[in-house]
Amino acid sequence: MSETRRTAIGAMVLLSLVLLTGCAGLIPPEFVHRMHMKPLVPEGRGDYYVDLEDSSLVFSVEGALIKVKHLDDQELDLDFPPLWDGKHINPYTSGDVNPDIGYTPPIFTVFRVTVTNSTYSKIEFDPAQAIVLTDVGERLTFYDASRGSDSPNNFRKYYKVELGISGREKNLALERMGTVYKTAYHRARPVFRGDTHSGLVAFDPLSLDVREITLTFNDFVLSFDANNNPQETVDFEFRFSVDQQIKPALEEESPNGDL
Repeated sequence: MSETRRTAIGAMVLLSLVLLTGCAGLIPPEFVHRMHMKPLVPEGRGDYYVDLEDSSLVFSVEGALIKVKHLDDQELDLDFPPLWDGKHINPYTSGDVNPDIGYTPPIFTVFRVTVTNSTYSKIEFDPAQAIVLTDVGERLTFYDASRGSDSPNNFRKYYKVELGISGREKNLALERMGTVYKTAYHRARPVFRGDTHSGLVAFDPLSLDVREITLTFNDFVLSFDANNNPQETVDFEFRFSVDQQIKPALEEESPNGDL
């Protein structure tokens, strides 16, 4: 075998190992976790409806629309795919199989929030005022993406950016944080008349026994006074039923396998 051919084969083998290591840590999954949330529209409330185009739950208040859609890990991985070398840079999913349970567990519960303002001078949604309440008694607060945030739930703390990690881990954490800054729904971001703003809001993962959640938005600002202080606010909530399943990986690969 020629030296050139030997080198080419070696490079292909090395690339294959890198891809395997980057994607799954060389640990094949025994099971897969699947989650589906179904919007629950309150009876007799014409200000709520389901958007048939993307299945998001919508709240309407005098010309302002607030849409909420849960994104499962599979959707998030499609939105933020691995790099060409297999490096998992999606900050909202793990990418690694937990060998103790045999599958890749969720690390966050993520919603896409879209705010459209057609009437007011400006409106404002602060994700810090959003809370997830579950039917098993959990109370989850959002993960702050702001630089310098002192929130107990903070992406920079989660990815240990402040701890002075070095080398590959630091580079990976910084890449993930870059994606967070670009995609999270940031605080103090008013939406002016005629504009739409969309971003992701993340919470801790749900317990496996959760069957229903309520996502509450408090102090959503509809108007400001002359000093730019909130003048009119409204509270509202979004309810979802939750279906979680742990399925054998081989069943997931079957053409007849479904959630």
